Amino acid sequence: MLARSPRRPVQIFAAIFGVAAVIYSYRLGADALGASEAFSAWSAAKPGIGAIARTPILYEPGKFLFYYGALHYYTRIFGLSEVSLRSMSVVLSIATLALVFALGCEMFDDNTALAAAAIWAFNPLAVVFAHTARMYPMILTLAVAQLLMLWRIRRRPSASLAVLCGVAGAALLYTHMGGILFIGAALAMLVRDYIRGRRNPMPWLAMAVTLVLFVPYVPVLRAQSETMISGHWLDWIGTQYEYPLWIKVASVLGAAAVCAWFVFGASPELDRDDRLRWVAAWTILPGLVLAAGSIAIRPAFNLRYIAPSLATAALLIAAGVAQVSVKWRNLTAAGFALVCLIMLPFDRTRAQPWREIAAQVATEGGAADPVFFEAGFVSNDNAPNVPNGGFPFGFYSIPFDYYFKGANPRIAIPGFDSAAARTTIEERVSSAGGGWLVSWKEGDAINSELPDSKRFKTVEKYSSDRLAFYRITPAHK
Repeated sequence: MLARSPRRPVQIFAAIFGVAAVIYSYRLGADALGASEAFSAWSAAKPGIGAIARTPILYEPGKFLFYYGALHYYTRIFGLSEVSLRSMSVVLSIATLALVFALGCEMFDDNTALAAAAIWAFNPLAVVFAHTARMYPMILTLAVAQLLMLWRIRRRPSASLAVLCGVAGAALLYTHMGGILFIGAALAMLVRDYIRGRRNPMPWLAMAVTLVLFVPYVPVLRAQSETMISGHWLDWIGTQYEYPLWIKVASVLGAAAVCAWFVFGASPELDRDDRLRWVAAWTILPGLVLAAGSIAIRPAFNLRYIAPSLATAALLIAAGVAQVSVKWRNLTAAGFALVCLIMLPFDRTRAQPWREIAAQVATEGGAADPVFFEAGFVSNDNAPNVPNGGFPFGFYSIPFDYYFKGANPRIAIPGFDSAAARTTIEERVSSAGGGWLVSWKEGDAINSELPDSKRFKTVEKYSSDRLAFYRITPAHK
C-alpha cells in the first residue's frame, strides 16, 4: 500500500512516524508506575497463562487475558522494569499510527491518510496511552487493524484475510470487554451492506471466526459478569444515576434512532461506497451506546473504553473537512499537530508516589512495623460500607510491593468495616510500636478508620485523590 502512494506523503508520514516514536519513548521510566500499571506487572509476572486467566475473574472484572498474556511473554524477554513494561505500549502505539495511515490510504487517499496521521500522532491521549503500561494501546491497535481488514475484504474478498480479521476481532474481545462495542458497530454496518444488496460473504466469515474463537471464554465471561454486576459498581463507575424515567427512555430512544440512521439511512451521491458512514459509525456508535447505557442503567462511560473511536475520529475529521476544502484539511491537520506539540510539555499527569512511599517505609520505623491496606474495590461515595470480595489482599499492596521488598508485614483490613479496621490497626501498632496505613478513602470514611487520637499519633505523609499515606505510632513513643 505504501509502495503505491506518491513519495512525498510517504516521506512526510515517515517524519511524523519518527517524531512520534521519539515522543512516545521519552522518559518512559521517569515516573513511578501507577497502581493499575503495577497490576499489569503483577499479572504479567505470574507463572503462566492459566494463572493469568484466573487473575481477572476475582480481582479485575472486564479486563481480559490477551494483554496480560502478551505482556507476560514480552517481559520474560525484556524484564519487569518501568521502561520494559511501558515499551510494549510504545510499540503498539506506533503500530496504531501506521494503521491509521494505512486505513486512510485504503478508504480515501494518501493525503487524507497523512492528515489523519498528523491529527492522531501527537494527540495528548495518544501520548498518554503510549506512556502507560495498560491494555488500551492494544485495544487501539487491534480495533483499527480489524477495521482496515474488514474494509479491505468488503471491497476485495479474501478468505485468508477474513480469517485474520476474525482472529483480530477475537483478540480485541479477549483484551477488553469494550471490544464488544466495535464488533457491534461492524455488525451494524454489515447489516446495512446486506440490506443494500452487498452480499459479500467474507466479512460475515470474519465475524463468524471472531464468535467461534470467543465462545470458549464465555464461562469465564459469566464469572466476570457476576463480579462486575455485584462488585465493580463499587469501583470508579459508581452507583446508578438518579435520572427521571423519561430522560432514561429518551436517551435510549435517541441512541436507537442514530443507530437506525447509520443502518438504514440513504447514502449521498458523493459517497456511494459509504466510506464516511463507516468511519463515522466506528467513531460515534460505541461512545453513543456507552453514554446511553450510562444514563439508563449505570455509569460506564470512559474515553479509554472507546479509544479506537478517538483514532478513527482523526480520519473522520480529515476526510470530512476534505469534502469542503483540501486546503482546509491540510491546515487543520498541521494546526492541530502543532498545537498538540506545543501543549505536550504542559500536559503531564501527576507522578504516582509509590517510590517515595516505599522509601519512607524503608527509612523510618523498623522491619516489624506493619503496613495496612484496605481490602475491596477502590470505592466511591457510600460504597466503602458495602462488603465485597474485590482485591482481598488490598489493591494498593500491588504497587507498594513492586517498589518495596522489605520484610514489613502486609496486613489487609476490611475496607467496608471501619470499626474492625480501626481495631486491627490499634492492636498491631501497639504490638509493633508503629505502623503505616495506605488508604483509598477520604473524609469521614478515613477518619472513622484511623486509631484513637488520644492513644495514637497519626501523621499524614501524603494525600491526593483516592490515595492517602499515614504514619501511625503509639502516643507515648
